[in-house]
Formats: sequence, C-alpha cells, structure tokens
Amino acid sequence: MKALLLSVVGGLIFGASVPPCKWSPMAYLGLALLLIANFEPIRWEQRTLCAILWGLAASVLPIAFSVRIAKIQDATYPVDFGTCVVTLAPFFLLALVVGIVASVSGKLWQTGFWRGFGWILGVSVLGVIAERASFVLPMPVQLAITQTPLRFSVLPLTSIFGIWFASWFVWFVAALIAEMVASVKVNWVGIGIALLAILASQLVLMRAFGLHSDESRTLKVALVQNYTDNPLSMAAKVRNADIIVLPELALGQETESMRQALSETAAKTGALIVAGLAESDPPYNAAVLVSPGGKELLRHRKVHLFGAERWHFRKGSEVKAHGEIGIAICFDTVFPDVVRELVRQGAKIIAVPNTDPPSIGYLLHHLHAAFLPIRAIENEVAILKADLTGLSQAIEPDGDIVAEAPLGKPVVLETKLKVIREPATTPFTRFGDWFVYFCAIMAAVLLISGFAGRVRKNESRPVPEERAAVCDSQNFGQVASKGDDEPIGNGGAQGS
Repeated sequence: MKALLLSVVGGLIFGASVPPCKWSPMAYLGLALLLIANFEPIRWEQRTLCAILWGLAASVLPIAFSVRIAKIQDATYPVDFGTCVVTLAPFFLLALVVGIVASVSGKLWQTGFWRGFGWILGVSVLGVIAERASFVLPMPVQLAITQTPLRFSVLPLTSIFGIWFASWFVWFVAALIAEMVASVKVNWVGIGIALLAILASQLVLMRAFGLHSDESRTLKVALVQNYTDNPLSMAAKVRNADIIVLPELALGQETESMRQALSETAAKTGALIVAGLAESDPPYNAAVLVSPGGKELLRHRKVHLFGAERWHFRKGSEVKAHGEIGIAICFDTVFPDVVRELVRQGAKIIAVPNTDPPSIGYLLHHLHAAFLPIRAIENEVAILKADLTGLSQAIEPDGDIVAEAPLGKPVVLETKLKVIREPATTPFTRFGDWFVYFCAIMAAVLLISGFAGRVRKNESRPVPEERAAVCDSQNFGQVASKGDDEPIGNGGAQGS
C-alpha cells in the first residue's frame, strides 16, 4: 500500500515537469518517489502496478494544462477513443521504460548488490540505456524534455553529450534524492557531481556566447500555419522573406499543376520555399526546397514514420542538405540522427514541415515542441517548424524560441532569426551518441564490480561447524550427547 501511494504521488509530481508544464525540478522529486517505492519488499507484479499508476498519474497535470491552454486560445480538438489513446500512449510508454529501470534498480538496492554512490550511478546509466532502447517503441521516451525550460542551467552540455546528458541528469538527481532518503545520510559525492554538472553547463554556455556573438547573421523567415486555409495563398502574401516553410503534406498529392503553383508562389515572393507533399509512385511522405526561380533544389523523404504512416508510406533512406539548408519532416526531429547528419553536411538552418496528430488539448504538440530547442542546442543550428494546426516555431541555435504560433488558428508567423555564419561543429555533431556507449560501458563495469563484491563476500564467510553422528558400519547408528557415554540404543537388545 505504501509503495502504491508513493507511486501515485510521485507520478503527480513528475507530471508538473512534463510539457506544457514547466516546473522542471519536479521531475527529480517525482521520479525519486517511484525509486523509493521500489525499495519496498514487493513482488514483481506489484512493481509493475506501481509503474503503471505512476505513468497514469504523470498524465494528469500535462493533460489538464493542455486543455486549459487550448481553451484560452479558443482552439478546438477532437475528443474520441482514438484521440484519447494517442494522448495517453506516451505515458504508458513512459511507465514501461521508467518502470523497468525503477524495478530492477530497486531489487538491486534491496539485495545490497548496489548501494550508495554506486547505486546512484548505476540507476543513471541504466536510465540512459533504457531510453536509447525505447527507440524501438512507437514513440521514444526521453526524460530530457522535462528540462527544456532550464535552457541556461542544464541544456548547454547537450552540445557535447547530446540529449542524453539532460536525461542522465534527471535520473542521477532523482537517484541521489532516493538514496539519501533511504540511507538517511547525505551523499556529498553525488551532490558535488550534480553541482559540477551545472557549473560545467554554465561554462559551456559562456563559451558559446563568446564564440558566436559576432559570428551570426539575421534572416527574415516566414512559417505558414494554414490550419484549414490554402497554404500557397497564405504564402503568396509574404514579402521580403528569405525562406518560407509550409507544413507537412500541406500541398497534398504531388501533381504537375501543384508543382506549377508552387513555382509561381516562389517567384511571386522571391523566397526559398520548403513545402510538404505526398509522392504517389512509390508513396513517400516528402518535402521539397524550391528556389525563387521555381527550381527544385532539394527533396527529403521522411525517415522516421509515425504510427499509421507506416501503412501508407515507404520509409526514406537518404539525408541530404542543400548548402546551408536541410529538411527534416515532423517525427524525424524526435530522433537525433537526421538533424545531426544534416548539420554534418553543412546545414545552418533546418526546415521542419510538421503536422502533429490530434490529441486532447494538443498535448502531443507540446511534447514534440519540447524536443526542438534541444535539437538546436545539440548541433548549434536554427530550426524552423511550420505545423498545420499549432505551435509553429522559430528557434535560434542557442535554443531560444523567438516566435511561436497559437493553437488551432491559420497564421503566417514572420520573424527575424539569427543564424551562425559558419557550420557548427559541436562535439555531439561530430561524435554522435558517444555518451550512450559510455553509459553502457559504465553499466557493465558496475555490474562486474557488483558480482565481484558478492563473490568476495561469500568467500569471506566462516564455515559453520557440523555435527555428525558416529556411525558403525556393522551396527545401527549411535548418537552421543556431550558428557554422556551411555549408548542410547543398541538394536533394541537393551531393556528387554
């Protein structure tokens, strides 16, 4: 009962950090309570129930805040069974991934396999590994998005370690809190490492500002959020923009007349245009970059398909940039590989035609939007996301959201955007997900040391003295007590 209560309370607290909620530190406390719940001597099925209750409780505040924001902005959304499933799906997947780590780490703590700082470090690296493994799920689970509001205190180090650092930090601080509560002892080593990580983030941030303060230029950009209106008609009204981005599949099925209309719009505006469309033979979810002269400069086919798209489209396999512009379509930006590869090829601006699926209160819009500032910081690249129904965003290389469109309204979002003059070469851009492999090595080292410790402990235990009966090979066994020489029995001959 205690474990279940801790799980529900922990989930509610953790939900206060999930977008659109912005209380990032609540992620540490909420996750810590689930870890503490798994310290209890409960069965595996009870641990599973704790995880499910924690995940469902974590959905309460994000959904409530999403509904409130949509109501304030007078944005409508469908409420049916399918929409409810899509809305709750991220939290069931969250419960699965976090629940596995919490259950395993709780059992290891109970048995004494890991304790103290070793347990804290083990939980944090197992958390990162589990999040990377979640890439095989319908939606990946990354606790890092709870830290997006902490752009100046946690996220700068993602340019070195990737999004994995922000996730690791959540797991580490949560495990630190849980271990100190359970042991009723301050873990100064863990506290020191957490403070050192924050200090290192500040140093990286200061260095980034120093390097790029005089190395950026400004572009005028326009994001077309057409909702139910004609996207090309809205784009045609834009003047003096350097680049215009339209949503995913905004132009519908690719036809000759559609291509002609797109070329005419590009010529009328004098801007580069990125627009989403559907190829038919073979079927691809694609986007094109068109010059002001109407020439197609780049075509990108969506690499990471979402949900039912897998039944209708083929998966793209090639990622290319054209000069300083790259294209990533919607779900491509939830994974680090596409944006990173585009920046490796010299892209300074990532155009993102986007259409997030309907959800209660536009919750999935908020969850997806939390990834993009991290993608920008990881690679020091500007990101332009044009969504069909809401939260179109212009994001600078330092993760600053300079413009954001409201929900459920047709709007052309025009703004100025800083772009780094030279292509970025952050350690993460160059070396990729190296921190995940480092966590895997650390987990192996901790497991080996844990096994070695148990072997040494077992070998050092004294061998207990054994009492054995004195047996005669030709007579019945006789048992003698200390100080008593009389035989207890002799085949039943005595006393007869």
